[in-house]
Amino acid sequence: MMHTRDNGLVLVVDDDNFQLDVLGQQLHNLGWEQVLFANSGQAALQLYDQHGSHIRLILSDLSMPDMDGLVLMRHFAKRHLDAAIILISGVSDEILNSAAGLASAHDLHLLGVLAKPSTIESLEALLTKMNAPSTTPRRSHAASLSPERLREALKQGEFVPWYQPKVDAITGRPLAVEALARWPASLSAGAMVSPGQFIPAIESAALSDNLFYAMASRVIADLTRWRGEGLEIKAAINLSMDSALNLEMPETLHRLVLDSGLQAHDFIIEVTESRLMVQRSLAMESLTRLSLMGFKLSIDDFGTGYSSLVQLVDLPFRELKIDGSFVQRSILEEKASTILRIAATLGSNLKMAVTAEGVETEEQLEVVRACGCDTVQGYYIARPMPFEACSEWLHHQALKN
Repeated sequence: MMHTRDNGLVLVVDDDNFQLDVLGQQLHNLGWEQVLFANSGQAALQLYDQHGSHIRLILSDLSMPDMDGLVLMRHFAKRHLDAAIILISGVSDEILNSAAGLASAHDLHLLGVLAKPSTIESLEALLTKMNAPSTTPRRSHAASLSPERLREALKQGEFVPWYQPKVDAITGRPLAVEALARWPASLSAGAMVSPGQFIPAIESAALSDNLFYAMASRVIADLTRWRGEGLEIKAAINLSMDSALNLEMPETLHRLVLDSGLQAHDFIIEVTESRLMVQRSLAMESLTRLSLMGFKLSIDDFGTGYSSLVQLVDLPFRELKIDGSFVQRSILEEKASTILRIAATLGSNLKMAVTAEGVETEEQLEVVRACGCDTVQGYYIARPMPFEACSEWLHHQALKN
């Protein structure tokens, strides 16, 4: 049954008038009555400048003369587009996937890609995502987070770790938890501020060390409690590059750990690969000294940086975490599947533990198992949880294993 949608405009962009008619009819049949049509990128921008605040959805062809869909996306990004986008094209899947990656890089809300000739069923499947929560951080009030407010939040202990379990890929036995910074107190402002918003604000305010030590202290205390309850797991802490450049950090962290009665080998220090080249000599000193103290170093988001192999050769990493994008895309894309297998083989041959991040389905779990990954992490296993919820989950898993 058709339900008319009157809460926003749809803009369809294609240089083929027949395709415009087809998409217009499909949208009409799906209940979208208010549709604008543009037969070029320039015409689309003119319509957007007239109706931008009312446009809720844009369907755009990629291959158009004068201004193709890729250039059009760049112009939309400059205009801070808030509408959802569906890309349409008759080109190869490889090019469509690259275009989708470009949309994400522009921080556009991409619903997906639609191959020509489009069907009403495939269009409807993408439109169902309109009301789903977006995983893309939206532009928000992050820039308004003042250094004073952040300092107060840190002083009051408002930032807390939520934990996402890392389990054995074969048995499902919990091996570790990754601590992820959360700011629940920000809910009083109407919504929880995401890490993608507050972490850049903290870095800009030169408060990265404050957040790192606040998180480390809470994680140490929580791991001490879990050990007291007989849960033999490790805890992973994310180290920002700003804190890695602090040459006093290794001693400070080691002292916090030893004072608690725990040991350095109880902890994993995760470093994001894409930031490792910033003032690399200082980072190498801090990271190597952490390894000497007994901390296990993990290279996070492996495959997303530009010098992965250099990092593996020069720094004493003992764990390789394959970025979740390769896991999720491996089901449909041969290139991503190949990179996943090669990364897992590389880590294994270097005698590193290999963790697959972002596992969201049973099918993805089977793929990473087949690739030889030792450990898995992702929503299919468990979502990030506050301490009490994670404690309950860990105890339940301990009974099963």
